[in-house]
Order: sequence, then C-alpha cells, then structure tokens
Amino acid sequence: MPSPIATRLYLVRHCDVENPDGVLYGHLPSFGLSSKGLVQAEALGRFFSTTTARAIITSPLDRARQTAQIIASHIDSIPVSEDADLIEARFGLYLQGVRPRDVPWRRPLWFVHMAWPGVLRRDESVKAMAERVRRPLMHLLRDHPGDGGICVSHGDPIQAFWVDHEHRPPYALHRLQCMKGGMLVLDYADDRLQRLEYWPPERIRDSRGLPEPLGVEGDPYALSRALDEIRGDA
Repeated sequence: MPSPIATRLYLVRHCDVENPDGVLYGHLPSFGLSSKGLVQAEALGRFFSTTTARAIITSPLDRARQTAQIIASHIDSIPVSEDADLIEARFGLYLQGVRPRDVPWRRPLWFVHMAWPGVLRRDESVKAMAERVRRPLMHLLRDHPGDGGICVSHGDPIQAFWVDHEHRPPYALHRLQCMKGGMLVLDYADDRLQRLEYWPPERIRDSRGLPEPLGVEGDPYALSRALDEIRGDA
C-alpha cells in the first residue's frame, strides 16, 4: 500500500484594511489594504517564497485580492485565481456600512448571530461556511499534491473552518481569532487533515516559528478560556 502524500496548505486571512470611517466593510468594494496591511502582506510574501506553494486561490473581494497579489509578487510564476467560495460571510451583507458601536441598535439581529450563527435566514451556518472553504482547499490538494498552495479568505469563513475541524459548537465562531495577516497552517495526508496550527502575523513576520506569548492576539484560545471562566465553564 503506497504511503500517503503529505501536503501543506495555508489558509490566510487578508491583511489590515484602509478604513478611515471605521465601518464594517463586509462585501463592500474599494476597501484595499492600509499601510500596515501592505507591510503584513510583504511579510507573507517573503515567508511563502521559502515554501513549495504552487498556486494561490483568493476571495474576489479587494482586500483579499490585493493580499494575494502581493504574496504572488514574491514567488516566481505562481498563478492566482479567484473563487467565490472564499468570500466573506453572508451575514456581512447585513452589517456592512455600519460602525461597530452602532451595530446593537442599527443591526439588532447581530445578537442572534453572535449567540448562534446560522439560525437566521440571511445568515450562514458554521458548517456551510466550513464546507465552502474546504472546496478550494481540496482543489489545491488535487492539483498540487506534495507541494501545496495558499487560500486567501476572511475572518469568519476561516474561523468557521477551524471551529468545524475542532468539532466546537457554532457560538465558538467568534471565540477563535485569526487576526488580519494571520493564517492556519494545514497539514494533510492525502485528503485527510492531520494537523491545524494557527500562526499570528507576528510569527509570520519574524519567520522563526517561535511560540507567541499568551494573550488574545498571541493565543487564539485565550478569549475562549476567559469567557468560559466568566460563565463558570472553565
């Protein structure tokens, strides 16, 4: 029986966004990267230039496309394609254009979404988001076995994939944090995901693979543990 093919894929969140009005941008056009985001994307590009990644698939939204294009500029002849399966969460259409502080009174269904993503008709379930993110990952596995590739997406879809992989309840969607410019490193044996590891942008920037200090940004489980303590679930 042949040994399984080991392939590493990367599920990247777009980098920091130029957003002078501080609104939730959802699916809105013309939200490109900020100066901070450009630095983050260049760091991603330098990191990926040292890997065997052979293709990039990106969400069609501007902030993800720009992130993907900057990464690609560091890798010789790597193709970049768009896939709507990597687009922002559907609930972003309801929230977009509103400042976060105004969400509770201007977009009150947000409370329902936070308690149980997917229960509203205009929302997506965690399972549905995870499945659509999984499809382009499977395309990379099929087309580049052993070499791998990169998918560029958005916070909620990436976190949905993460939550689904760890068999967590839907409300955990907003308790695991993939920061802008961060990524999930996914190790597959054939088409089976064997290992998932979160890399925050600071680890990518330093490119030393050192563990991050504990805290919400360095430890994606810190917020989850803090909420469990408040609820008495720790």
